[in-house]
Amino acid sequence: MKRRATREVKVDIVVIGGGIAALWTADALVADGHQVVILTNSPLGEGQTLAAQGVIYGGLKYAVGGKLNDSSEALAAMLHRWAEALRGEGNIDLQKVEILSDHQILWSQPGLLSRAVSFFGAKALRGRVEAVRRGNYPAVFDTPQYHGKLFRVEEQVINPVSLVKELAAPLARSIYQIKWGRNAKMVKGGGGISHLLIQDQSGDTISLSAENYVFAAGKGNADLLRWLDLQEPEMQLRPLHQLVIRKPGLPDFFSVCIGNSPKPPLVSTTHLDSKGRTVWYIGGDIAETEGVARNETEQIRAGKELFQKVMPWIDLTGAEWFGVRVDRAEPFTGSGNRPPGAFCQVVGNVLVTWPTKLALAPELADQVLNQVTKPHSAEIIQLDLPHPGLGKAPWDLD
Repeated sequence: MKRRATREVKVDIVVIGGGIAALWTADALVADGHQVVILTNSPLGEGQTLAAQGVIYGGLKYAVGGKLNDSSEALAAMLHRWAEALRGEGNIDLQKVEILSDHQILWSQPGLLSRAVSFFGAKALRGRVEAVRRGNYPAVFDTPQYHGKLFRVEEQVINPVSLVKELAAPLARSIYQIKWGRNAKMVKGGGGISHLLIQDQSGDTISLSAENYVFAAGKGNADLLRWLDLQEPEMQLRPLHQLVIRKPGLPDFFSVCIGNSPKPPLVSTTHLDSKGRTVWYIGGDIAETEGVARNETEQIRAGKELFQKVMPWIDLTGAEWFGVRVDRAEPFTGSGNRPPGAFCQVVGNVLVTWPTKLALAPELADQVLNQVTKPHSAEIIQLDLPHPGLGKAPWDLD
């Protein structure tokens, strides 16, 4: 009988996760000279990242109530970082990422924009918001039936699948798929992690140790913390029940709708599915508390009623509708609200992270870089483990 061997492997940092937080952070660490291994138990981006609408928010969605807040300011600071990356400049090169739209449209029914018009004309926002002339209305609003006003918001919308693909490309040789509890487990030590034990494809054991371990697995962080018997930081989930509308000939619809409350009733993006069919992906207030409580049939009915109310000129006869449930994972705040910025807490040699918003991934990476030990080697370690595939957008799931 062949005696199973144990291979001792030491790296600078192990990043656990396969979404935007893990991949952007790992890219930043590699650019800084760190030797990094990324471990994920699912296809890349699967879950929260690929269920995102792809909007690089600059915070104006959170300011429609008439004032800037901590969330809006934190997001605004990230716009130039994303713009730099999407131009292929800086340490993170995203110039091949598909940009679906270079802006969003802010809109409302007549009378509801009055409280925000003066706000959006404020000096602090000049250059970020611009009124759209009637002759330049996009096709979705180019109708005599729409009597509201439109503002152009300089916030890009990207294809999340394309984003994950490009973030993973430079890391391809260092990303491995494992199954916690099957072929991988953590061994506690020193108030954090002593090492990981992983069975490779030949049946041998890898003892993988690192100076630091970064938990960037979204809601999967809860399991990682539980396995280490760590009570803090706590995690909260804020669920969504978003809608997909698929119909041939739908026009581009990248927008934030203003309603009577601080939360936009409807946030829309436009995508193509794997068969080239146009879909509208709908979030906003309809996807939040009341939407989460509805079953899919009820949520679709509520979506149809909302569109009939705010966009009666749009003919959605014959459209396919379906719901998409998403869990947004974040550090526990006590209030249930989203934290204003990215989150990174050090527990022994473990860094527990949540970006709290796709647009805040650069801020999260900065926090991690400020906490990890100095790099020792940039050598790429090869392990006999499978590499994960790319996840699918919600409208392409079977």
